[in-house]
Amino acid sequence: MSRTPLDYLVVGHITVDHTPIGTEFGGTALFAAITAHQLGARVHVLTSMPESTPGLVIPSDIEVRNIPSPVWCTFRHEYVNGVREQYVTAVAKNLHVSDVPPSWREIPVVHFGPLVQEVDHELMASFEHSLLGASVQGWLRQWDQATGHVTPVDPAQMLAWAPPVHISFLSEEDIGDQRGVIDLYRKTHRIVVLTDGSHGATVYEGARATHVRAFPVAEVDSNGAGDVFSAAYLVRYHETEDAVDAARFAAVVASFHVEHLGTEGIPTREQAEARLREYARL
Repeated sequence: MSRTPLDYLVVGHITVDHTPIGTEFGGTALFAAITAHQLGARVHVLTSMPESTPGLVIPSDIEVRNIPSPVWCTFRHEYVNGVREQYVTAVAKNLHVSDVPPSWREIPVVHFGPLVQEVDHELMASFEHSLLGASVQGWLRQWDQATGHVTPVDPAQMLAWAPPVHISFLSEEDIGDQRGVIDLYRKTHRIVVLTDGSHGATVYEGARATHVRAFPVAEVDSNGAGDVFSAAYLVRYHETEDAVDAARFAAVVASFHVEHLGTEGIPTREQAEARLREYARL
């Protein structure tokens, strides 16, 4: 079945991530952009990074508006007893409403993916007719200015504000024991999706909460899996307006991603649809 390509915009930093297995590019902006592209969307990216980007591979038909920065947004990932600890070592420029080209303000799906609180709140109000989604992790964490160690924001700050979007994506890692965040978001958001890695996701839509299981695979690299999930969810929800169907589709797309390193495993639409049929038989 042919589809008119969906225009999809993702806003946030592309990052350099130093991990125990090497250095790679990441960030919601990168993982989500490639996911939406693989699923057939016309993708646009608003980000901030250096003008010279050796080693960064982005499909040539993805339109990138870069706000030049002298440094990359850079993270160091360490693991202590199997638990990830993150450190911010450099931050690129913040993204503002003035950075959005006028022609982008009618893009049907806009995905905010802040990592270090770099997406200005006023920017979100510039898309009056779009389906707005947010991967909210970057608004829920802070980092020590001396060491760069990343920790959750104070509970009062976490519960003080919800981004003005239709669909929000949180993870168990993001909110910890602050379950009130879910209640806060449910009051103003059409849909809230809480992901929990290999344990699947819970979709909150109005008074309904539905658990969606993960597709079982051998995990190689889970970095970026939530970003892949959220991008696939937004693409599918725009097509079907079915909150649970979108989560099942997103779970399948994310399952391909965790089987590989970096972005190399993100599937095509055809691969995703084939595994979705297999998922339905489990």
